[in-house]
Amino acid sequence: MIIRALVALLFLAFAAVSQAATLVEGPLSVTVPEAVGEGAPFLVEVRLQNQVEKVTVEWLGKTVDVTMNRREGAFRGEVLLGAGLGCPHGEQTLVVEALRPNRREMVLGKITVNAVDFPEQRLKLPPKMVTPSKDDLARIKREQELITKALAGITPRRFWSFPFLRPVPGEVTSAFGLRRILNGQPRSPHSGLDLDGKTGDPVAAANQGKVVLVGDFYFNGKSVFIDHGQGVISMYFHLSRVDVVLGQYVERGHQVGQVGASGRATGPHLHFGMKILGQAVDPTPLFTAESAEGLGGKGGS
Repeated sequence: MIIRALVALLFLAFAAVSQAATLVEGPLSVTVPEAVGEGAPFLVEVRLQNQVEKVTVEWLGKTVDVTMNRREGAFRGEVLLGAGLGCPHGEQTLVVEALRPNRREMVLGKITVNAVDFPEQRLKLPPKMVTPSKDDLARIKREQELITKALAGITPRRFWSFPFLRPVPGEVTSAFGLRRILNGQPRSPHSGLDLDGKTGDPVAAANQGKVVLVGDFYFNGKSVFIDHGQGVISMYFHLSRVDVVLGQYVERGHQVGQVGASGRATGPHLHFGMKILGQAVDPTPLFTAESAEGLGGKGGS
């Protein structure tokens, strides 16, 4: 059965296929998009006739639990995934397992990840921010270890719901996925959104969650990382001030800091990023998704 895709993406930007397949194994049914573009977040819906002990989804080597709730005469759950920047192109396998006493149902789905031709951006920055010193490189390494550890955790509980809140109202000044050339030297693609703002403008949490990292980093400046559960983590960079502390739980819209130009920045703005199970994705489609139905599917959040 082919139904509308549960996929959160901008079709013109991500060259994804607007079809989805519903795969069935016994009482287990899973709806997955047939194709997504590199950098796209997407939704997978799981449906069961009977309650089970545990449902998991495996994607790109990471496994996440699915919270199942009774709705419309069945047990349903959704999980947000992503084909992040640098994700291998071509057909990738998604595995869904439903565990019950002495029995297991498993569905294998195939999702094609399509290449995206992101535009190029050239920037002129102070030389030390493009070619760090030996001491700065040591600092960058230490900071990256902290960030990697914070991003590696997968909280089983789901805190997020639709829609995700745009952290500041400013326009996008640097889009997701831009191939950046800094002082004539190619660098990693832009893994988030740069949103315009004035120094001191409030920055809001995009969704409910727990603050898992706060710091003042070489590249990112004053930063906040929020864990929204199920491997979904949002990031707020270049702040002038941080207004939350490590371990704090915040609601959607809670002020986490203020816009600034700390770290590697040419002027005040917010760099807003999102990773899902370690995959850097474009958060833009999530700002307008009111529910799973708003993502092109049937389920609720």
